[in-house]
Amino acid sequence: MMSNFRVCMIKIEKHEVVKFVKFDNKEDAEHYAKNQSAADGKHRYEVQKNNKGEFAMIKSYLNGQEVGAI
Repeated sequence: MMSNFRVCMIKIEKHEVVKFVKFDNKEDAEHYAKNQSAADGKHRYEVQKNNKGEFAMIKSYLNGQEVGAI
């Protein structure tokens, strides 16, 4: 079964995805992304929602702050 949400760890300098972590709900994904980004200044953490197999960004965190959302 495919997860509903994922958080992608993205290298700031090269804009490349390093890894992603799957989540079943939005709140857990956002909490993880915010906390991870606060402790890691080299990566942006993007919360993505699964829409029929395609993941789309819904929020992005950098240094513990939300930097983008739709």
